[in-house]
Amino acid sequence: MPTDQRAWHAGLSCWRGREQCNDFSIGIELEGCDDQAYADEQYDALTDLLAALKRQYPTIGGDAIVGHSDIAPGRKTDPGPAFDWSRLSRMRDE
Repeated sequence: MPTDQRAWHAGLSCWRGREQCNDFSIGIELEGCDDQAYADEQYDALTDLLAALKRQYPTIGGDAIVGHSDIAPGRKTDPGPAFDWSRLSRMRDE
């Protein structure tokens, strides 16, 4: 889906005091379950996608990469406790 169109991924949501995250965010979905480890290939693909998005939107900072659980707590749980945010951060820094 083009990044300038709404993906309708967030639903009722709020991030940094702004509601309706569908209006200003890019939704990325990973296949899996909250409590199962994500595959190496998923981290590789996600890192590549984030690098491409960073080139297209250079003002996006690493602190703006969050899970659905951050923008809709109590309603959404993904990517879940099995997602290794530290690993993603290290891979993005390489």
